[in-house]
Amino acid sequence: MTTLTASRVAELPRINLLPPEIAQASKLRRLQILLGVLLLGVLGLVVLLFLWASAQVSAANTQLADAQATGASLQVQVDSYAEVPQTAEEVQAAQAALVTAMQPEIRWSFFMNDLSLTIPKSSRLVSMTATNAAAALQLDGTTLPAPTQLGQSTMGTVTFDSKTTSYNGAASWLQSLAHTNGYIEPTLTSVAKDTGEDTAGTVYSASSSASLSLEAASNRYLQVMESE
Repeated sequence: MTTLTASRVAELPRINLLPPEIAQASKLRRLQILLGVLLLGVLGLVVLLFLWASAQVSAANTQLADAQATGASLQVQVDSYAEVPQTAEEVQAAQAALVTAMQPEIRWSFFMNDLSLTIPKSSRLVSMTATNAAAALQLDGTTLPAPTQLGQSTMGTVTFDSKTTSYNGAASWLQSLAHTNGYIEPTLTSVAKDTGEDTAGTVYSASSSASLSLEAASNRYLQVMESE
């Protein structure tokens, strides 16, 4: 065989004896496989997105449930304090009523203590009668008794029966009352020699009176309320 023969054999055309339908069917199968793979990938991505979204929704639902539970618990606490404002108003009203009711209060123990420190040495107290007219009149809706002759507001009166060794002792008694807080316009009602007193010297029985000024009121409840 010559070189020319080999060259011609190499140049012979290739003849595809397969029907074109088979080639097209093969291309279609490859396309279907590719589309199937793509579809599976898309489905996988969709499943992953669905799982992620489900997890987010579940977490959000859990947070919502926790928030609702917390809100319900707080609402229960709020409801438990619902009566606090009303109770506070009632307490304030009661305090105001107490201040009003105790406005004419006089703490007699303080008066007796002050009196014991101011009684002149030449005198001694026999008896004492005190009248808190302001407290009695408050029950009738009147705030204070009628003023004194000098126009001073009063809460009541106090009368004293005392013993003294001289007329000057009776005057000293009035002066001590005039310098004691709570007493105004002390007056000597009577003074007379006591013939029935069995003592070595002369003794006089004296009667005196004084009005109770507004300073006699303790105002302790008002002070407590103002401090709050």
